[in-house]
Amino acid sequence: MTDQDLKPYLAAAAANLTYNAPLGRDRAADLVRRLAPTGASWRALDLGCGSGELLLRLCATHGIAGDGVESDADAVARAHLRATELGVADRVTFHSANAATWDRPADLVVNIGAGHIWGDTTQALAALHRLTLPGGRLLFAGGFYQATPSDRVRETFGELPDLSSLTRLTVDAGFRPLHVAVSTLAEWDDFESDWRAGIEHLRTPRARAFADQRRDEYLDGYRNVLGFGWLILTPA
Repeated sequence: MTDQDLKPYLAAAAANLTYNAPLGRDRAADLVRRLAPTGASWRALDLGCGSGELLLRLCATHGIAGDGVESDADAVARAHLRATELGVADRVTFHSANAATWDRPADLVVNIGAGHIWGDTTQALAALHRLTLPGGRLLFAGGFYQATPSDRVRETFGELPDLSSLTRLTVDAGFRPLHVAVSTLAEWDDFESDWRAGIEHLRTPRARAFADQRRDEYLDGYRNVLGFGWLILTPA
């Protein structure tokens, strides 16, 4: 399928998710707690924010303002609606733009599964270091291999580090890791199931075939192989 062919399926999948990542409710609440501001006037920034759910919860819980940057116009539209629902539309602004062009640093920076915006992980961490103010925090989340991938899985996801190597990359980029955790298998299973369910809602033969393909790729390929790490970092 071309990127244009995939677009409606990816949009349907994303629309059925609270978070477009293997992130459960308990972990989300724990991350919000751990990312509590340590200053009186902190501002948050989510780069590649999708529909902005975690940014909105951070701002709603801690009473801070923030910016979300996302190139997908449909996701930005959902983010605006959600901000109104949570009562934070007056202090959270969403920008329909390429996050790689953003140049205003913030105290609390979030980048979940979107390091590819800048290229590879090293380039992403270098950019995010420039955008995280001294004394601030960065929540960086992304994929790693927790077991040796098959050739097919490696072809799909590319060259990824293991968790230890991923953490060392953050140190090399000038951060100190404050918290390192990984998505559980249950979080992965829920995420993959909910992702496919969004496509099933389209109720077309092609959509169901695509959902079947994704299910087989997960169960027969990257389940228990692809991990997802959650790292809270501070500039050294």
